[in-house]
Amino acid sequence: MKKKPIIGITSSIMDIEIKGEINPAVHTNHQYVKSVTEIGGIPIVIPVSNEDMAKEYVNLCDGIIFTSGEDVDPSRYNQDPSDELQKINFARDETELPLVKYAVDKKIPIMGTCRGLAIINVALGGTMKQHLESEHHQEAYRKLPTHEINIEEDSQLFHLFGEKKAMVNSKHHQAVDQLADSLTVAATSEDNVIEAVEAKKKNQFILGLQFHPEELFAVDTKMLNLLMRFREACEKKG
Repeated sequence: MKKKPIIGITSSIMDIEIKGEINPAVHTNHQYVKSVTEIGGIPIVIPVSNEDMAKEYVNLCDGIIFTSGEDVDPSRYNQDPSDELQKINFARDETELPLVKYAVDKKIPIMGTCRGLAIINVALGGTMKQHLESEHHQEAYRKLPTHEINIEEDSQLFHLFGEKKAMVNSKHHQAVDQLADSLTVAATSEDNVIEAVEAKKKNQFILGLQFHPEELFAVDTKMLNLLMRFREACEKKG
């Protein structure tokens, strides 16, 4: 029997009230945990910590999912904050930026959704559009695909989906501006917003998505295939 891959899932910090007291809690969307379990992985939630611990997490995990959440601090890509910048989390950036770099150095498979795409791009030297001029984010229920993307035929995403178009469930107010040199565009929206990126090197699994396969895999075979391919990459690493 194959050893199940250990897949790290990044998290944030959320204040919760317990008996009248505010307590900081480790927080991640349970759907990430559920999706990893469903595809045969062992989910491990990675708490916000520091660079030294990031090295330990990479040594522990066979793959890492960078989850959605706060905006990446624009100072991380040498920009001043715009008026439209939303909540940032300095400590989370301090953990996840080196986590990306150490994972890439060790060729640990990584996948990012929404903020996860942003942190991957920024960690590898790219920049972000701090706010989209047009309303490119959906207000609908995230478990429903609401817009179409165009997939590059020479991309790994095309081989996974088997189609040049797909319906996805993006919900974001930022987007990739300058793409990191080690990444390539895998898919765009009808208004040319980058919806998916991947590693230029085909022997390394890096996938950044503006959409959320963890919310759709139960009803969309393409999203399930994507997550299963990620698990397979993690198995090889493990």
